[in-house]
Amino acid sequence: MRLKFSAACIVALACASGAMAETNVPVFGKWDCEIMHFSLDGSTYVVSGQKINVKSVEKIADDAWGAEMTDGYRFAMFDVTADSLIWHSPASGDTFECKRLND
Repeated sequence: MRLKFSAACIVALACASGAMAETNVPVFGKWDCEIMHFSLDGSTYVVSGQKINVKSVEKIADDAWGAEMTDGYRFAMFDVTADSLIWHSPASGDTFECKRLND
């Protein structure tokens, strides 16, 4: 499902700075976003079979995280729970509801 996000969400991602030293990052894992699948850990983001190096993953709100790749690409994950999140790209404007995949 494609959703729209407010400019405030994009600003929250853009304003986040400094890597978080989190040991339990709830966005790490494998996710099914209906039209795409991705996996994320502290060093690698894999989407559509493409492996991208992660620069940082940062907590930007109580239930939101931002990720920046070493190539400068950024995306955010909102409404994060143990089993679901909303993935958003400020660059493309795409927003997808995602469910956690079990290994």
